[in-house]
Amino acid sequence: MISRAATDAALDLLLAPRCAGCGAPSSWLCLACRDLCEPVRHGRVTAAGTYGGALREAIHRFKYEGERALANELGTLVASCVASDLATGVALDVVVPAVLHPDRARSRGYDQARLLAAVVAARTAIPLRIPLRRIRAASPQVTLDRAARAENLRGAYVAEAGTLRGARVALVDDVATTAAAAGALRAVGARAVRSYVIALDA
Repeated sequence: MISRAATDAALDLLLAPRCAGCGAPSSWLCLACRDLCEPVRHGRVTAAGTYGGALREAIHRFKYEGERALANELGTLVASCVASDLATGVALDVVVPAVLHPDRARSRGYDQARLLAAVVAARTAIPLRIPLRRIRAASPQVTLDRAARAENLRGAYVAEAGTLRGARVALVDDVATTAAAAGALRAVGARAVRSYVIALDA
């Protein structure tokens, strides 16, 4: 018979955080892998880094392998980008996640954009709002380039009328915050929309 101590030790080994980038123990994304991330900008989109290496592996495990605990590390990287803009005088009133379609969120077990946005809001002390609703499911984005992702999500979002009148929005997503989501927010009165993501394609 296997002892309780042996069972607990095995569970600790299985559940202990290991870096998604390099496999080092003790954290879901180690300091060395986080330090490799260099923020990048593309228009009004800011990313914590480019989509490759440790960051790509961390995103994949966060989205597709159920490692929702990565939300804290990845959300903190995104929050650093938001905080950097705030320090330069950029005004932001609300944090809004680019939510998943309800069917996709149910099948995955969580909505990664909501988890990221909650961390960003907590780290920056900007209120979290969820006025967006995904009304059309789309093909998986992982194999698409930037232009194809934008087309794939055209018309996929609506936002609650009157919820963001005059607000300056930090729109949060994992890889591809879309023009469709930003457009839906502007349609209900958002004054400005800046997008913040974990990674952008190089």
